[in-house]
Amino acid sequence: MKKLSVALILAIYIATFVLLGPASAGGIFKFRGEGASAIFSSLDGSGCVWTDVYINPNEGIFQSPPGKGSTSSGVYMFISQYDGCTGTQLIAAEGFASLAAADFQVFGNLSSADLNATVTLFDYVSGTYFDVFADLTWTGTGEIHRQSSNSHFSSPGCKVHSRFNGSFRPAVATGTVSDGSTNFTPEPSWGYDIYSSKNGEVFIGCN
Repeated sequence: MKKLSVALILAIYIATFVLLGPASAGGIFKFRGEGASAIFSSLDGSGCVWTDVYINPNEGIFQSPPGKGSTSSGVYMFISQYDGCTGTQLIAAEGFASLAAADFQVFGNLSSADLNATVTLFDYVSGTYFDVFADLTWTGTGEIHRQSSNSHFSSPGCKVHSRFNGSFRPAVATGTVSDGSTNFTPEPSWGYDIYSSKNGEVFIGCN
């Protein structure tokens, strides 16, 4: 699986945040803060069932000028279970949860991060909700790198301009994401980062 950029990771998080808020035909949206992300993949003992988990906690200050910024923290999660022997999708679930300040913390110079949170997921396969508890620790594994990008999107009646500047450190996450009976992350994550970023979105004419 191709590794996503930090800018795209944050874009997913911001998109989730915006969708949960009131719709707007235009405006400016800014974020600055810290976050972490990880992908876990594992194969069960039968050699058939693959489990993939993507998780992205984030904390920072969101602002829609001219209003004052507000501190917010949240986590997005996606879990997939697929039986390759029968070609059956067993679970395809996602969810977002707001976090208290102590639930997610980044330490040092992006050297480590901790997450302790309960997330309610909606499973598109069964059409039901279920809770998972995440108890994860990220440990930095490399040097800090910097990344910046500018992008533009347009469609009839809507234009979006995005700008991203960030610093990120490669990291491995370990711990559990469990529904009480199944640990969906028995193996360490195979990628992603701990990061700090500044991100801006300008929406023109979008509903």
